[in-house]
Amino acid sequence: TQIAQLQEENKQLMTNLSHKDINFTEEEFHKHEGMSERERQVMKKLKEVVDKQRDEIRAKDRELGLKNEDVEALQQQQNRLMKINHDLRHRITVVEAQGKALIEQKVELEAYLQTKEQEMGSLRAELGKLREKLQGEDSQNGEEVKVEPNNDDCLSESEKMAMDLKDPNRPRFTLQELRDVLHERNELKSKVFLLQEELLYYKSEETEEETRSPQPTPIIQSKPSTQPESGIKRLIFTAIMPMVAAGLIPDDPTLQPIRRLVSLVGIFFFKMFGTVVSFCMTPC
Repeated sequence: TQIAQLQEENKQLMTNLSHKDINFTEEEFHKHEGMSERERQVMKKLKEVVDKQRDEIRAKDRELGLKNEDVEALQQQQNRLMKINHDLRHRITVVEAQGKALIEQKVELEAYLQTKEQEMGSLRAELGKLREKLQGEDSQNGEEVKVEPNNDDCLSESEKMAMDLKDPNRPRFTLQELRDVLHERNELKSKVFLLQEELLYYKSEETEEETRSPQPTPIIQSKPSTQPESGIKRLIFTAIMPMVAAGLIPDDPTLQPIRRLVSLVGIFFFKMFGTVVSFCMTPC
């Protein structure tokens, strides 16, 4: 009897346990299904967030690449500008050096021009004196000597004021004008040389006339002596005068007629061809 009761109780417990397991599994299943749907929604949201962040990261990477390219381009442009700046500084230094050299050259040219102007003034004064002497001697001897007029001697007062070296407003000269001034100076020197030769020639003629006047000589005897005298002069001029010019033979007063001949030759060449022929008559 007790065994039967125990078996029945056992059966009841088994049935109760089976009912409880069935109820528990259904509830757990429903709970598990609810949790899976939430997780799916959360996973979807997380996936969307991850995809969005991935797209943002890719966009940021692209922007970063573009920024890097811009930075490289700016660095190249900076290097190019630095090179240009260095070249410009070098050019500026070269131009400054050239400017300083030009200023120094300008100062030297102004000083040189001042000295040449002073020399020209002295040459003009000497030329005026020589002309006065020649005119006085021509008036005494009754001879007329034509002297070429020089426009540089006829300076007006305004030009003389402009030639003042202390005047800051005096006119400046270009390189071509300076060359013209030097050419004019050389011409004046050549004219002074010719005038000196003419003056010496006229003085020597006066001395010869004074020495010949107390000793009159017949005209018939002077004619045959002209031909050998020209041959002697030619011989002295071609053979002896180069040795005198070289200093091999000392200068002698007996060569005074040859001096006159040389001066006449120089005057003839100047009047015919416009060139100055100078001969060294003393040891150089």
